[in-house]
Amino acid sequence: MPASILRALSVLLLTFSWSISQAAQDGNADLYDAVAPANSAFVRVLNLSERNIEVTLSGKNKPQAVTSGQFGGYRFVAPGKQRIAVGDKALESELKANTASTVIYRDGTLLLIADQFVNEPRKAQIAFYNLTEKPAALKTVDGQHVVVEMITRDQTGSRMVNELKIAFAAFAAFAAYAEADKLASFDELFLKKGRSYSYALLPEGNGYRAITLANSIDPTE
Repeated sequence: MPASILRALSVLLLTFSWSISQAAQDGNADLYDAVAPANSAFVRVLNLSERNIEVTLSGKNKPQAVTSGQFGGYRFVAPGKQRIAVGDKALESELKANTASTVIYRDGTLLLIADQFVNEPRKAQIAFYNLTEKPAALKTVDGQHVVVEMITRDQTGSRMVNELKIAFAAFAAFAAYAEADKLASFDELFLKKGRSYSYALLPEGNGYRAITLANSIDPTE
């Protein structure tokens, strides 16, 4: 893969943490190229269990700790068959080059979801995950504009947007002609071009919980 395309893909997929200096953030494609080989595959875990977990991954020496109810950072691996495990529960999957995946850990099982990323460094990318039983769409907080169309349980949808600061909410339509019901509101973020962000809708008790995240990479070997 040409280096220019790899840089564009890396900028789109991954946002470095706020602890990195702004100068480093502005040059994060070069930093990323220095640690991830060309044509890598990327995978992370969303921990929907009630306990913190340690995730092992083929080709990595150290497990990754993932807090209950949170995403872990993306880890890069060589394309091909990879094994992701939490304790004695494991999933083997063929990961393709230059793709990203999110593995859901829930009720002692692992489920892989293929993330939808597009090579477009001039825009910010939003990924919306619905982990509830109710079909839901991602809309602006006033409900007037659909950002990601309705998706069902354990699905993801994505959208490219211009750089802006905006708040979103998740809605579920009871019927084709019914009023929309707001399920949860997401934290407001400044969406930067060339970066990617995750919005996840989770069940919590008798209601719902929202996670808003600027995606990050975990370079730990």
